[in-house]
Parts: sequence; C-alpha cells; structure tokens
Amino acid sequence: MRARLCIDAAVGETRRALLDQEGQAFRLDVERWSERGKRARLDDVWWGRVHARMPGNRGWFVDLGLTRDAVVEPTRAAAVIEGAMLAFRVKSEAWADKGAVLSLADMSSSVAAPAKVGLHRPAAEDPFLRGVDVIETLEGLTARREIEDAIDHATGATVVLPGGGDIAIEVTRGLAAIDVDAGMRVGEQDAGAFALNLNLAAAHEAARHISLRSVAGLLAVDFVRMEARRDQRAVVERFRQALAQHLGRTSEVLELSPLGLCEAAIARRVRPLVDALAAPPDEREALDALREIESVGMSARAGRIHARLSTGAREWLERGVIDWQGALADRIGSRWTFEATEGRAGRPEVWSA
Repeated sequence: MRARLCIDAAVGETRRALLDQEGQAFRLDVERWSERGKRARLDDVWWGRVHARMPGNRGWFVDLGLTRDAVVEPTRAAAVIEGAMLAFRVKSEAWADKGAVLSLADMSSSVAAPAKVGLHRPAAEDPFLRGVDVIETLEGLTARREIEDAIDHATGATVVLPGGGDIAIEVTRGLAAIDVDAGMRVGEQDAGAFALNLNLAAAHEAARHISLRSVAGLLAVDFVRMEARRDQRAVVERFRQALAQHLGRTSEVLELSPLGLCEAAIARRVRPLVDALAAPPDEREALDALREIESVGMSARAGRIHARLSTGAREWLERGVIDWQGALADRIGSRWTFEATEGRAGRPEVWSA
C-alpha cells in the first residue's frame, strides 16, 4: 500500500501517522520519551528470566526487567523451565492490565546469555511500516497538524461515512462492536442497492479505524440488513480486503451470520491507541504544553512564550524526568515562561507576547 509518513518528533513525545492516497490516516504510533527502553515493542528481542508458571499451565511468566511481567505461551521447548535465562521475541505488546506476549527467539548457541535481563536488540524491521510503500515523508508543523487531526478522528465515538450515515465503535473488555447506521444518508431508491453501497463504505471505514485505533481481539460488525447473498458476500470480502490492506496482514473474517453480524478475529500486535495516549495526567499536560510551546515558537520567531499549566504538570517538568530543557532551547531558544495554577491537570494555555 502506498502511503505518506508523517513524523512529529516533538520534545518529550514522538508521534507518527500513515496517510493513504486520499489523505486519510490509517495507522498511528505514539511513544513518550519517559518510556523509551521501558516497554517491550513488537518484534524486539529481549533476554528474560522465566520465574513462574501461569495458572492452569497456560504458559510462563517472564521477567524482562520492566514494571509488568511478560508471558510466554505454552511451548514444548525443554529450555523453558523456572529460572532459565532465555531470548524472547515480542509477539504482542502489553496493553491495559496485560503483559507482553512472547515467543522463543532464534538465537545462535554461540551467543552467551547475559547476567541481567533486558533488551538484546530492537526489531530488524519497523513493524509500523510493514506492508507499506512510503512515497513521501512529512515533518515539522505540517506533519504535526496532520497527526493531531488523525488523533482527534481516532478518539471519537462515531465516524461519518462518505455520502452519509455513520459507524459507531465501542471497545469493551471482551470484544469490539461496530454498528452501521444509515442516518440521513440519501442514495438509491432501490433498497438493496442503498444497503449495499452503505455497507461497502462502512466496511472500508471500519477496517481503517480498526487499524488506526489498533483495535484487536474479537470483533462484531452489525451491517445494515441485506437480502441478496451476493451483496452479503461482497461486503464481507470488501471488509476482509480492507483489513489486510490497512493492517498489512490477513485476519480471520467470517461470513455474515443469520442475524446479519460479521464476526472477525484481529490478532493483537501493538498496544491500542488509547493506551499509547494514556500518560499520567501531570505528564500528559506537561507534554502537551511542551508541544504547544514548540509550535508557537516555530510560528512566532520573536518574543516570549508563556504557558499556563497546573502545579502538578509544572512540578513534573521541574523534576527532570526527561531532558526537555536543552532540546527545547535548541529548537526555539530559551524564551518561555511558566505560570502554575492550582487545580487538577488539564489542557495548558500557551501564547506568545
């Protein structure tokens, strides 16, 4: 799939997006500076120590030196025993309250295991770009605006469809549900053609948003009712192909059930977008403030930049959790001033004068 790559390497947080040839975002990646080297990313290889069986013999808990244990699923390898130091590849990133899922990595017998757990090597190929032919790379304020629009689009409850109608996306602990609604859509007078065209548009947008939001696990799509079997098959095939195109891999998609539901199983690989954005409140506000200060500084080349933020966010910056001051000064000069306000973390205010 041909796409444009947007990179927003802001002070404190790097965001990336992939845009299709219509300018629509279909993948997002977010990494805060504070978590660099502190989370297991897809296809990374880590040294880990096996330390306990999972309940029900469903695998083993593995210590990677991170805040949460990873797990390796049941394996016949004799090497997986309690206390063993082994090389693992990350099959699925941690999300919500679940640790990363691992598999045994191919490692030469000549490579000696280290004394401590930790990262051995990052992924040889960037999983974010898998299945994509990058035709252009955008950076700076242009990329920042594209990514901010994509995040706003990806965090909404409903998605408006071309030509009218919408889909509603709801993710629960057990599964994700997508409902297709015609709304005020105006189209063909023939009811069969109307439902088919609405569902074809919904299948494409649903697949794009599954990729954009990194939705995974069991999925149920409630398409508008269609009587003709050929129309039902056409919609399912459109959904199946669109998923493969946007995710860069195939997924299991079943034919419509007697109740009109399309069920699918989306393999989990990367953490959901909501998890990637869910920094602690003080850190989230501080990072937003740094990004806005940088944006204002790049637009207004002269004058002081003022930022009003909560006391907690300012204290987070002052603790020096990340080395932001030198990086920000290199980009816009040391010309910012903070004003702290009482209250819980929220949206910072930034302006130039």
